[in-house]
Amino acid sequence: MKTALRFAHIGLLDSAPLLVAEDRGFFAEEGLVVTTSCELGLATVCGKLLERRIDGAVLPAPLPVMLSLGAGAPKVAMQVAQICALQGAALVMAAGKGRSGLERSTRLGAIAPGMPTRLLFQRIQQLRPEAVQSDSSLVSFAASQLVEFLREAMIDGFIGPDPLPALARLQEGAEIVVDSGVLFAGHPAGVLAVRAELVEAQPRMMSALLNALSKAREWCADPAHGREIWRLVLAQPPYAALSADLQAKLAEGGAALASTRFDVRHPSLGLETFSFLENACRGAIGPSARGIDLKAEIQRVYAPCLAADAGVAAARSKGAGRT
Repeated sequence: MKTALRFAHIGLLDSAPLLVAEDRGFFAEEGLVVTTSCELGLATVCGKLLERRIDGAVLPAPLPVMLSLGAGAPKVAMQVAQICALQGAALVMAAGKGRSGLERSTRLGAIAPGMPTRLLFQRIQQLRPEAVQSDSSLVSFAASQLVEFLREAMIDGFIGPDPLPALARLQEGAEIVVDSGVLFAGHPAGVLAVRAELVEAQPRMMSALLNALSKAREWCADPAHGREIWRLVLAQPPYAALSADLQAKLAEGGAALASTRFDVRHPSLGLETFSFLENACRGAIGPSARGIDLKAEIQRVYAPCLAADAGVAAARSKGAGRT
């Protein structure tokens, strides 16, 4: 069994189960030696996957599908081991620019590739048309640039996951206009995706990995661990320059915010989840998605999650039969 694994992430809250599994020793309990790295952006992560410098990564839910297709991202066959988190993103506007129409078109920062930003933006226009101008433009940046560019007035706002909205609110006085959970309740956010050849060739390794991540997610689900989760995320390189006082305030306030925005429950890959993933992929890939059977590709890429769902359902059915 392969025991040494390398995983990357970009320092967002949806990487919490990966960080917790490393910090709490859950990987070691399963006989795995896992090395994690925090990268500047998703483009860097995709490049390392292409060059085989890492075995997997925490990615936005649509990105493993895009990678496997080579559509809007380098072609790297991936499979999703586990959905790490639900929801957790928000539309953030600079101070004084939220909730009311702007005098000019709005420039909104977006993380690329693979974030479901376009789908979330379209939903905002449907449900909260007063929040942004109809001719607003989405501009792609690395996650680590969004708050800085908001400060420098290079963008009017952004759509991004925590801890970025919380940081922008506390540090820059920005307004959190709407949470992604309001737009699409329970939508998948970050997932841990692994190279497809490893999933196929290393079933024992995958079983050990899933066990460790399940322990981590259960640990994350305890509200008492909210501050510790945020401390682990804020200890990553993108936030190293923040003062200890600001980090403490973020951890305190973020733990409260997480109760309404961030969720680590195990989601079922039902029709709503599939629909969200399909539409998010179409929005991220663009017109070329018309000739792709995205439903079949999502089923293939998310096969380990579907198998896990089947296992959970069977266990529940067996347990119900005993009562």
